[in-house]
Formats: sequence, structure tokens, C-alpha cells
Amino acid sequence: MGTYELTFDGSTTLLAALQPLAGAYALSVGPRRTATIAYLDTADRRLRKRGLTLSYERSAGTGALVLVDADGARTVTPLRQAPTLPALVDALPAGQVRDLVADAMWIRAVAPVARSKRSSRQVAVLNADQKTVVRLEWVESSAVEPVQAPMPPRVEIRPLRGYDRDGDAASRLLLSANGAGGFRPAESTAYDDLLRLAPAAAARPSLEPGMPADLAVATALLGFLDDLEANVEGTIDDVDTEFLHDLRVAVRRTRSLVKLAGDVLPARLVARCGPGFKWLGDLTTPTRDLDVYQLEMPKLSASLAAGDPADLRPFAAFLHQQRTFEWRKLVRGLKTQRFATLCASWRSGLAAIGGAGRTVDELAVERVGQTFKRVLRKARAITPDSPSEDVHALRKRGKELRYALEVFGPLRGADATKEVIKDLKLVQDTLGEFQDGEVQAAALRDFAGRMPNPPAVTLLAMGELAAGFAAQQRKARAELTDRLAAYLGGRTQARIKALLS
Repeated sequence: MGTYELTFDGSTTLLAALQPLAGAYALSVGPRRTATIAYLDTADRRLRKRGLTLSYERSAGTGALVLVDADGARTVTPLRQAPTLPALVDALPAGQVRDLVADAMWIRAVAPVARSKRSSRQVAVLNADQKTVVRLEWVESSAVEPVQAPMPPRVEIRPLRGYDRDGDAASRLLLSANGAGGFRPAESTAYDDLLRLAPAAAARPSLEPGMPADLAVATALLGFLDDLEANVEGTIDDVDTEFLHDLRVAVRRTRSLVKLAGDVLPARLVARCGPGFKWLGDLTTPTRDLDVYQLEMPKLSASLAAGDPADLRPFAAFLHQQRTFEWRKLVRGLKTQRFATLCASWRSGLAAIGGAGRTVDELAVERVGQTFKRVLRKARAITPDSPSEDVHALRKRGKELRYALEVFGPLRGADATKEVIKDLKLVQDTLGEFQDGEVQAAALRDFAGRMPNPPAVTLLAMGELAAGFAAQQRKARAELTDRLAAYLGGRTQARIKALLS
């Protein structure tokens, strides 16, 4: 059964617009219905990237969650009460819609990204036997967010079963009257049209071959600062844990790039602002560490063999309490004048750099090459008996190389850079497993010592988790020898050489 969606370019009444049908059909117009629609998505638009359109629609009562998938299939979950937004998936009202968006949402929260008001009327199209053969829905909308603006009317044509030819005929009749103020096939959804009304974000300057090195580094750092500031509000509001994660990534990238290439920037600017990013990194670490533990708790509970998941509830409650305490400290820090001054001073200082001296191409070859050599030296020194500190140091150098490749690599070739990063990632994953196992086991011992009067079964369950982390660390250590042997082989070095040549 074919359906059609048309838009109407003019401004007129419903009956005047549908006049082309009058010669072949009779029309029966239903009452007007009004609704408010809030389109929901995560901050990184995870639903839209999957072709999913989620909305909270309310006409009367408490409304419904509506999901339209990439094929146009519509699923509705009626609600007993209005949802509280932003909402993680577990906080969405139970129902088929929540089940269908759970995977796409992951650990992110959905919030309104656009709103509209809709007025619609159902129209029954009757044939000569006075039988309804097609139903039309005439929709007039106005955007409320991101801007207030009227939107062109739409009409959806849905033939009843067995009357597809009448649906085709109705569509042809309406389109045949095309012209000034006529119908045309809808080429986008109402949600698409709504998003297009949003003011376009300023395009971020990109690094280009031949740029002065100081201007290129300043441009990259300004991009990191944009990312950092874009995640402050979500972190303070505690919308979901990824806002803080993304904020910390921006801080790490900033610190790494300053370490790798900060010497091309004005020394006074680096001296004035560099320590501030160290402070910011330290400020955010406790909350992020506790976020990771809380996110892992379901997996940790399921991993227990001797203990019962319920044994970990006092530990989970302790983590929640600690996380709340650390998050409040973090929020106080992000609201200080020190943080505001750091961001403003860093931005103004970077923006004032005009560009001089050698090119970013020369800098890229030099700094990526130097960083790769440092990684090789650290990697070659690792043996099965090396202390953990040496393994951790290798991981840090690897992260610096990763950031150097992400910033400078595209100047030397995007595909070649992906191959080099792919080689590095295999080693980093193993190094991460090693360090996580050690850090998590140590953290469990610390938590156990600080928990007030923990039940014996809880300590036993935490001990079982610690044993699991220790086993993870041993396994990663055993795999590391092979990973490093592969990384130190000729393929990786040939790829780096080709990238820098």
C-alpha cells in the first residue's frame, strides 16, 4: 500500500488546497487536532545517525513517545505521565519505543533538540459509492525551537487496503495543480525542515598544508577549547557521563599538543595557561574514575562466580555517595573565576597569533617523527620483567603519539594516518587492559578501606572482583610481548616512514 507525502508551497485554506480532488471524489473533513512535538536526541545525535526520529508528542493528556525508523515505520508508546528530560534510557517510560532506542542511545541522555506546534485535520476521501478509499492528513506546523517560524503545510495520502489506485489518483490530481502555491513531493521530513531552521554554526578553521606552524597549532588548540567549553554545561547539569568524558578528552589533547608543539607558541601564553589545564585535568579525574566504576557495575556484578550480585549493593551505594561528593567539588571548580579566566585568557591569546616562521608541514614531520622515536625507545626497553611504571610510561608516550597523529597526520595523508593509528591502537588496547587491571584492583582495596562497616559478603565480593582485575592485568602483560614484537617490526616503521616522507 503506497503512501505519499506532499508539501504545499502556498498559503490557503485546506478545502481550497484540496479543490483538485473535488471533481473525482467527495471530501469529509474531520475536526482540528493540535499537538506540541518535542524531537529528542542525544548531544552527539546518535539517534539521527541511525536514521531514528524520536519525539514526545502531546495533544491531550500525557501524550506519547513516537519513534519513526529509517524505513518510515512508526511505533508509539502512550504515556501515563510526561517524561522528565533529559533522560537516560532507563529513565524513559517503559515500552516498545524505549526498547527500540536503547542500543542507539547507549549511555547518553536524550533531550529536546527541536520543538514545533502542529495543527492537523483528517480528511476522508470518498468515491462515487460514498465509500472511504483514501485518508488524508493535512498538517500545518510552526517551529518553536530552534527558532520561531511558520512551516509549509504537508499532506499525507494513505489509501485504504485495496484502493491503492485511488491513492495514486489523489496524488496525481494534487500534483497536477502544481504551480505557484501548489503541491510538490516532500523531499524531506518535517524534522529535517525544523533542524534546517537552526542558525548555522560557524565553520571551524582547519589545518591546511603550508600554514605557519604557530597559527596551525593555535588553530588546533582553539578547536580543543571549543570542544571543552561545549561540554561544560552538560557536565554541570550532569546530563550524562559523556559530557565529562569529552571535556577531559579536550583537556588531554590540549596538554599533549602543548607538550609536543607548545614551543612555537608565545612562551608567556604557555606559562600563564599551561598549569591551568593541569589543574583542570586533576579537578575532573575523581568524578570520571567513579563514573567508570558505576558504568561498569552491571558487568562487574554479572562477573561474580562465588558471590551474588546483591552482595555488591553496599559497594554500589558507597560509589554513588562518593561520586556525588566529587561531582559537587567538580561543579564548584567549573564555576570559579579561575576556570572562566583560564578559558578566556587561552582563547584570546591563541586568537592573537598571526602566523610567522616555518610551516606546519615541517613541524608535523619533525614532531611526529620525534614522538614515534620516543615510543620506539620505550617499547624496545619493555621486557616481561619490566616494572609497571615503565609499562605505564609507554602508554603515556603512545597517547602522545596518537594525539600528534590526529592533529598533524591528516596533513600528510588521511589514509596513511589511519593505517599508522591502527597499528598503534593494537598496542594501546593491550596497555590499557594492563593499566586498568592494576588501577582497578588498587582502587578496590582503597574503597574497601574507606567504606564504613562493609558487610562481610560485600568485602568477599569485592575481593573476587580484585582477583578478576589482577587476572586481567596478567593476561594483558602476557599479550604485550607479542603486541610489541609486531609493532616493532618493519611494517609499522615503513608506514611511519611513508607518512613522513
